[in-house]
Amino acid sequence: MGNERGVDYSALLPAMEMAMLSADVTTPLRAAMWMAQIGHESQGLKYMEEIASGAAYEWRSDLGNVYAGDGPRYKGSGPIQLTGRANFRAFTQWARSKGLTTLDFEAEPERVRQDPKWGFLAATYFWVNRPKLNQYADQKDLLRASALINGWYDDGTGKPREANGYKDRLARYNKALSMGARIVPGGNFVVKEKTLEYSRNQITQDTFYNCGPAATQTVIQARTGEFIQEVDLGRELLTDQDGTDYIGQFPAVLNKHIGGDYIHVDTPNYLNDEQKEKFWNDIVGSIDAGYGVIVNIVAPPTNYPKAVPPSTISPKYSGGTVYHYIAVMGYLDDGARKVWVADSGFSPYGYHASLDQLASLMVPKGYAYSTIQTKEDDMAFTEEDRALLKRVHHELTHQFGSRYPESTYRETLVGYILELDRKVEDMHSNMLPKIGKLIEGLFKKDGK
Repeated sequence: MGNERGVDYSALLPAMEMAMLSADVTTPLRAAMWMAQIGHESQGLKYMEEIASGAAYEWRSDLGNVYAGDGPRYKGSGPIQLTGRANFRAFTQWARSKGLTTLDFEAEPERVRQDPKWGFLAATYFWVNRPKLNQYADQKDLLRASALINGWYDDGTGKPREANGYKDRLARYNKALSMGARIVPGGNFVVKEKTLEYSRNQITQDTFYNCGPAATQTVIQARTGEFIQEVDLGRELLTDQDGTDYIGQFPAVLNKHIGGDYIHVDTPNYLNDEQKEKFWNDIVGSIDAGYGVIVNIVAPPTNYPKAVPPSTISPKYSGGTVYHYIAVMGYLDDGARKVWVADSGFSPYGYHASLDQLASLMVPKGYAYSTIQTKEDDMAFTEEDRALLKRVHHELTHQFGSRYPESTYRETLVGYILELDRKVEDMHSNMLPKIGKLIEGLFKKDGK
């Protein structure tokens, strides 16, 4: 590979995917952690060999460098920078024990930095021998994972101390997270997605303060096809030039026009993981049932909404802290949970946002969603369907009498079939063998 080069990522992909699968890096969270750590250590797979000469490792007994020249010979190699004679020896032993190769990487350390297959296998070896890396990935604990790789020490706070390189790892991690399941090797992750159909021509609000009525208009139109003027919805929502006061005013208006059993949720404080999970489930349930969600946000300049893939254009928020209502009209779970926002106030008026950022923007306001999905699932059946089900239930469970007048026998259809089935089994096990012997005896008597 050499030290520095133009990166042919397509050529590296097979070896990297095999390495990730071998390290059980098979979820979006684990893949994001892998990308952050491997990406930082190799500067985006640009370097498969440490830039420095390796002289600093000379005579480092803790690395097993006990002979002259060991420092340069066993300097950082591969995408995660395997370093030191002892580590090359251990890698060899591990790879041989797994039946992966008969090569001796201690004798030929250059293979790790020259051949992607062995370079990425070294990364697998490094990863699986630190099983907490996947645990920290599952917990989204970038700091501890980074400390495990770089050996940053605890300074008495109970947490690893941040060191040089953490900001780059964090940037790479966030970018990888935003890409969701696309970075998972093998493409086995099942993407879940639904976006409600709504008119893109009526998104923009009529006045600077009409974001509440405009979001409500979008939700109603998507559900019923009916277009209600913002001014009329504004009267129902008690909207004035100061805007719409409270998310709690929306359920009554939505229930009047489209039903859906809307309720609202106040979010005065930072959402913990359990509350965020509920928020996601409320969105998914509401959208799956065909009802959009209204969210009240507060966006300071330091936290303006940002588009995440597959969207590429962020809304053009400006003017200080923005107090706003938006309509969430879809969701996308490609490993990173995202929502589709119909935004009446800011171009491009529609984009994917991360669930995490939306949850942070919603404090200290709230959201209104349909609870129709939490009720008994009658929505799947028409009146004709329910009548048919009742008829089938009746035919299967009511008792009928024997067709012989003198009999008092009564049985259900299910019981009758089961009893008949038992009799057939008895016939096979008891009567057929006897009939077979009888026929056999008759043939023998005839001399055949």
